[in-house]
Amino acid sequence: MILKQWYLPILTVLMLVSCTPQQSSNSDRTARYFEETGHTVQGEFLHFFEMFGGVDNLGYPLTEEIVIDGWIVQYFTKGRLEHHPENEAAYRVTVGWLGDLLHRRRPPIPPVNIPPANNRDRRYFPQTGHTVSGDFLRYFNAYGGKVRFGWPISEPFLLEGRLTQDFQSARFFWTPGLEPPVTLEEIGRIHFEESGVKNE
Repeated sequence: MILKQWYLPILTVLMLVSCTPQQSSNSDRTARYFEETGHTVQGEFLHFFEMFGGVDNLGYPLTEEIVIDGWIVQYFTKGRLEHHPENEAAYRVTVGWLGDLLHRRRPPIPPVNIPPANNRDRRYFPQTGHTVSGDFLRYFNAYGGKVRFGWPISEPFLLEGRLTQDFQSARFFWTPGLEPPVTLEEIGRIHFEESGVKNE
């Protein structure tokens, strides 16, 4: 009887401790402030940002959430996130097609140049009539594919001596000697500055 009286209070304390909510992990955060640019990413934008590589993939936030053409958007150095409530849940946050908005789309390749479907190193995208190959294709597949970069809107070309390829939401540069050997243009910064959008 004495043992039970001693044991019950300890058991009660142990049960209360085990039921106490644990401190939230980083993935549970609803907002994150970036001292580097003085802006905050939150909610669904933060979830998408962290899912797709954070600063390495999208860069730092350049604005708070703002409204453009009726959509809530947020600019980052390497892209623009957009909230589309009309889409199903998995696609409510998308990366804006800044490559298209910057008029970088080029004519599709001639049908005679379309590679065979079983070519592992060069993939044809009928949606835009362009191919992605080599390191560009490996980077595309590894870092978010169509959801992050959109479809290719050009073939590779030389720009100021660098092998370059445009996508709906990005511009790839081939940078030999780096790992991975593909880097991203700061397309979000470029479009933000060219469009004259105000960050109020």
